[in-house]
Amino acid sequence: MAMQEIRLDSTQYPLAGGRPSTGRLSSGVFGSTARRSGHSIAGTAAPQSRLHAALIFLFLMLLGIPWVIHIGSVRMSPYRILLCLAFLPCFVWWVRGKAGGIKAADIAVVSFSSWIGLSLVSTAGPGGLQSAGITMLETLTPYLLARCCIRGASDFRLFSKALFYLVMLMLPLIAIETLTGWKATLRLFAVFLPTYGDVVMPQRVGLWRAQGAFDHPILLGLVCSTAFSLAYLVVGYGRTLFRKGLLAAVVAMAVTCALSSGPILGVLLQCLLIGWKRVADKVGLRVVWILTIAVLLSAQLVCWITNRSLLDVTISRLTFDPLSYWFRNIIWQYGWLSALNHPWFGVGLGEWERPSWMPGSIDNVWLYFAVKHGLPALALLGASFAFCLATVGWKQGLDRRHREYRCAYLVSIISCMLVGLTVHFWDGAYVLLMFLLGSGLWIADVEPASADVEQPLRTRLRTGYRTSGGARRPVNPPAR
Repeated sequence: MAMQEIRLDSTQYPLAGGRPSTGRLSSGVFGSTARRSGHSIAGTAAPQSRLHAALIFLFLMLLGIPWVIHIGSVRMSPYRILLCLAFLPCFVWWVRGKAGGIKAADIAVVSFSSWIGLSLVSTAGPGGLQSAGITMLETLTPYLLARCCIRGASDFRLFSKALFYLVMLMLPLIAIETLTGWKATLRLFAVFLPTYGDVVMPQRVGLWRAQGAFDHPILLGLVCSTAFSLAYLVVGYGRTLFRKGLLAAVVAMAVTCALSSGPILGVLLQCLLIGWKRVADKVGLRVVWILTIAVLLSAQLVCWITNRSLLDVTISRLTFDPLSYWFRNIIWQYGWLSALNHPWFGVGLGEWERPSWMPGSIDNVWLYFAVKHGLPALALLGASFAFCLATVGWKQGLDRRHREYRCAYLVSIISCMLVGLTVHFWDGAYVLLMFLLGSGLWIADVEPASADVEQPLRTRLRTGYRTSGGARRPVNPPAR
């Protein structure tokens, strides 16, 4: 039987050195694939690669287990236990450079985590140590775990597939919950250990809001929506449009079961961004930017005439309950005033200033950190996202597969940033957000490809050729 030669990309590994070995090609979701790039994760994979795969898969699967384990006064969960065990090894690997060079985004995330701990201790004294430890653990550890374990395209694909599997496994149970209101996931796991409490909310469009394995239906929607572009562009890479659409449809159905407008808007935004990129690839980035700016200016002109902001018009029309958006505006007004009154360390564990009839929840992840931990926390969180987007977005010399993976990462991050303006990330959704933030920085360390590199638009227009697959092809080939 003839052996097929498989060329592997050079990749860095955070653990022991060694060159990855090729193995049998594994079958993908909804069909087999005959691709292998980066280090192998199947069959005869190198030991460090198997460890990466186990940690990534275990971390994501534990997010879907709703057990609540009390150790003294600390409420633990399966994923928190894993983070406690993984913190020290990941931190040592990162400091020693085993996760690639230390980047500006790393410094921003470490500073953000440290400022959160400092703000809680400064405002609450010794009583804030426990909250500071848990918050810092859930902020820094998942980010470092992703930085250390996702060091190549195969690792990133494994992460995307594992997240898709999690959503696919949850879908039957949350579909039952949406249709009947019975907490199927919580009841199943409660047979063994205590779980989160039931969150019963009014029906929307005749359906119940599924809570799944999380503390609130919003968290279910946020976790599932994160997988949308990863399923379409990464898990579905190299597949037919039908199969890619099928993967995305599974994620979209899971998001819909939460019946939360924020995550659903996030999925729609990801569709828009992916479509935007596809058009830019065809007609050129400059043309698409000109058209985009023209559309936005026209829409803003109409809003000025009608005396309503573009954001007000868009969100109020797309939410299940328009009143919830107006209430979020009130939260923003009072929350921002509270942040300005406590600019350095925020209110910590204390109450923020608001009318007595307003609940204490802050449905805006950016505003939450500004109110609770001060304006420096908001600035450091924004810098963390900005550095990640810039580091990965400006990378040059990528081949087609790496460009698709980069697009999936950027689209997911941008979607989470904008959705965070309307919802708060906490518990499993927040941990997954920080893991996602660190999952794409390996792209900055990819060596320039020697083939299948898309030349800049200016070069293609000047030479009349584009480079793809190692061959020069005319941009507009003559008719035959």
